[in-house]
Amino acid sequence: MMLFALISLAATPMQSAAVPYSAQVYQAPVVRPFEPPSNFGRVVEEGDGGGDRPLRVIRAPVSVENYERSYEHAPSRSENAYDAGVDNAERNMDSRMGPLDGRWRLKDAEGRTLMTVSLMDQGEAKPLEGAYRTADSAAEVGPLTGAERSAGALTLEMSGARVALSPTGEGWTGTLSQNGRERAVTLVR
Repeated sequence: MMLFALISLAATPMQSAAVPYSAQVYQAPVVRPFEPPSNFGRVVEEGDGGGDRPLRVIRAPVSVENYERSYEHAPSRSENAYDAGVDNAERNMDSRMGPLDGRWRLKDAEGRTLMTVSLMDQGEAKPLEGAYRTADSAAEVGPLTGAERSAGALTLEMSGARVALSPTGEGWTGTLSQNGRERAVTLVR
């Protein structure tokens, strides 16, 4: 996720140098995505045992006028089962993520976007990770060098800047300290 965050934020033509990072690039997921068993699709269903009706082979071009119902056949039971397994694995992984997980925008008091922040929140037990990309012409990209959270505060540190926030109804509000200056900011989705 960290690598994805860096890549998605770095996809800009204005970037001139590689972005150093110290986080682990890839770690196998705790819950593997849906993988069908070796006999998937070959098991006879209980009850009728008929399974999916095989489709006839198309031996010549078919004109639109020759179609009786829809242009595509309905998905088979095995295709539906595979899709349901993939959807379930995605929902399970999403349910494990914390409320800060995802992409955020840091805006100033006038509503201008100062930077985009991508956070990976794996819950209270794991550290908050992320990356940022400034919205100015320099489009600086990099990882968060520090992130602390509690019930009433969130602090993000990046190269040369520190953002201290507290929760509000629609996001987080606080201050951005950068180059000896402080300004009011809002972090929203």
